[in-house]
Amino acid sequence: MQRKPLPAGADTNVRAYSIFFSYLLLCFSLTVFIARKLLKSYSLLSKSTTARTPPRKHVQYFVLLAISSLGTTWYYMFRYFQTSYRIWLMWRSIYELTPDQTHWGLWLKETSLFKEAWEIAIIGAGRYWWTLQIFFFACGLGLNLEQKGVRRGIKHTWAFMLLGQVVAISFATNLFLLAVLLSPPPPPPPSSTGIYRRKWLGPWLVNLLTVVATVLPAYYLGTEDYWHTPEFMTVLLVPHAALLILPFARALLPAKYFTDDKVEFSEDIYTYLWGMTIVGGVLLGLKTTVATYNFNGLQGIWHALFEHPAVSSVGFDVIFCWITWTVWWKTQAQDSANVLDDERENKEGEWVGAGSGIAALGGSEVRRR
Repeated sequence: MQRKPLPAGADTNVRAYSIFFSYLLLCFSLTVFIARKLLKSYSLLSKSTTARTPPRKHVQYFVLLAISSLGTTWYYMFRYFQTSYRIWLMWRSIYELTPDQTHWGLWLKETSLFKEAWEIAIIGAGRYWWTLQIFFFACGLGLNLEQKGVRRGIKHTWAFMLLGQVVAISFATNLFLLAVLLSPPPPPPPSSTGIYRRKWLGPWLVNLLTVVATVLPAYYLGTEDYWHTPEFMTVLLVPHAALLILPFARALLPAKYFTDDKVEFSEDIYTYLWGMTIVGGVLLGLKTTVATYNFNGLQGIWHALFEHPAVSSVGFDVIFCWITWTVWWKTQAQDSANVLDDERENKEGEWVGAGSGIAALGGSEVRRR
């Protein structure tokens, strides 16, 4: 390739710098915003005399997982930036450049980092074995934002979903689960007695469309029909946009537009939504596993994790998602068992107290006789 001499002022590309550093600022701002909310919730919960505080070690688990997931995924993200710059400098730049000088402005101007990273992480069965899972973990986070977050009064669900998309889904998931732990439990559902008219245009319908808009593109991206085509970015952006619709709608529109008249009906719908998400993920995972095995054996999955920093960043995001949800399920099961033990002890104490009262009354009656 015939390269051109570097023109004067070519490195001073304000627009490219502005976009890149605005992205980093958004990541930092969202993290600080959520961290401040968590600290405020922790302070209020620790001062409350009625709310039951979560075990300290459970909070520590998710703080540690949040830090670990952020550090691991972004270690590989910065390595991806370095790799992208080196490849651009050696092969892609249209100018005659020397390695002894940095040309970040030109690199950012001539490189679409978002598109490049996703193409690297998706194209190839072994690589997509890791990447496909992040679509379904993102979808699961969206469902949990509605089922757990909204019902516990967490109003900034949009921040968690946006943070997951610009930083890491595992990082956002750990922070969200911390918010759930530090928020009061939801009030008991209202009685469903009386006249009830089913509401077919509720938030669940938006979530249904979101699940469809996430699962279908995940299947499309797993086929070679969309690789290296102009439609690739369109298909990729559909789930990104769909997952943000309901959280941002809740933040911008009055609450009266997002009421479910019957909790039982809503829970039934979410059971089907979870089924669609899990079954869709399992089927696509099996399909991709078979494709990887036919091409390079099962070892190709592990090798793909370290083929490129962009794949490693997404892959470790997936790994931390699995770790996070496993820890969550175990801690919640343990917490439920502790609650049952406490209730059983309270009931036993009430019976002992009642028995003592009866005995005391009986003794007084005997003395009076």
